[in-house]
Amino acid sequence: MRNTIQPILDLLDDGLHLYRREFPRLALIAALGAVPVIITVLLALRSPQLLVSTWGILAFYGVLFMALPIGIYLMGAISRATTASLEGRPVAMRDALAIGPLRLLGMGCYGGIFLFVVNIVISMISMFCFCPLYIMIGATIGGIASAFQGSGAVGAAMVGILVTMMLIAFVLLYGLSLVISGATYGSLLFSLQPFVQGRLRMGEALRRSIDMTFYRFGGNLLVYLCASLIFGTLAMSVTLAIGVLVPLPLLFLIGYDSPIAQGLSAAAVLAGLTLTLPPLPIWMVLLYRRRLAERDGADLAERIAAFAGSDSLGYADHIDAEL
Repeated sequence: MRNTIQPILDLLDDGLHLYRREFPRLALIAALGAVPVIITVLLALRSPQLLVSTWGILAFYGVLFMALPIGIYLMGAISRATTASLEGRPVAMRDALAIGPLRLLGMGCYGGIFLFVVNIVISMISMFCFCPLYIMIGATIGGIASAFQGSGAVGAAMVGILVTMMLIAFVLLYGLSLVISGATYGSLLFSLQPFVQGRLRMGEALRRSIDMTFYRFGGNLLVYLCASLIFGTLAMSVTLAIGVLVPLPLLFLIGYDSPIAQGLSAAAVLAGLTLTLPPLPIWMVLLYRRRLAERDGADLAERIAAFAGSDSLGYADHIDAEL
């Protein structure tokens, strides 16, 4: 178990180290996607009647429609910046954002189909696994409550303990479902790496994406789940900390009903969420490069070269003597 988990923890730790090293540029790329959202929220708070108008409804669906390609574009830009940092090149905003429109269109179509298929699989898993467990927990709580009803203080205490345990189990199952849902976005970013790294043509990138998605699928799935768990924890803690603590003094001064305070609260929440976005594509870049090296045998070639030049085994001296 330790041999399986330790490489994943090392990968996640390396990703966080890289994010700290390149924080200004990576955070700036992620912030580009938050700017139109902040502007939309401020306009909605300033003129709430726009939300129920025809233009407001069209704008809402337009934002939903553009969310996927914009998100893919920004995550691709962060992936390109991460690759530049790993290769020892300076992280340039212009190079990171230089994703052509045709490639972006192909990435968007492929990403939409990928998410559609994965969500169908997740929905089937939830229907056949999680839903029966939820029903079982609810039925157990009802049966326990009826069994101990009228048993006095001891019965009430037992009911309280057992119901608390069932509620904890319910919360854990719900958290697991959220982790699985978050893992789908990690798998999407991993599958898009052939499109954003290198100069592969669309057909070659598509074939490599499918190949790498199923290469060592079990290990990749475990990385997706661990990354989703850590990403969700970071996003929740940072978003709550920034979204609550930063605007709290202003809320006391001018009141929560003020549009300025509401806009600041929304901007703080979005800022906290934006700061936690880059680690997920960084982890997927590291995972992709690791899997690509394993598949192409780069790590094996390095180990053979190290073994051939190792003096401790006497192999290099034997070769020199023969020469």
